[in-house]
Amino acid sequence: MALWCAMALGCHAQDTLFPQADLYDTGMMNMYINAYKETAAIRMQNYNYYCDLSVEAFNNKQWSNAINYVNKALDTGYHCGMLYFIRGYAYESLGYWEIAKDDYKKSIKDNYKDAEIALSALNEKIKQRKRR
Repeated sequence: MALWCAMALGCHAQDTLFPQADLYDTGMMNMYINAYKETAAIRMQNYNYYCDLSVEAFNNKQWSNAINYVNKALDTGYHCGMLYFIRGYAYESLGYWEIAKDDYKKSIKDNYKDAEIALSALNEKIKQRKRR
């Protein structure tokens, strides 16, 4: 088995025993890129729609809905730091602190300043809990 794996590392996609899609088919790659471009406007519209819903759910403290709407917004391929912050805050409010920390870090990476404060406060909360 190990020998088979070692041999497979040096193979091209069509050199194996099993039929596979050509990984370097430029026609397929161009078709995918064109489809992605053509759906950009619709994806942006959906992104804005789910962003609005996530903000509304956040303001109403509907944490599960906020997480769901943020996920749907991010599934469009667009993102912003505010969305990661909203999802992080929702996770923190539900008690999922480690997941919240990850989202706060993503939000900070996207230059959303409120996330730095939230991450610092969450880290302090975690330290307080460990002391008990």
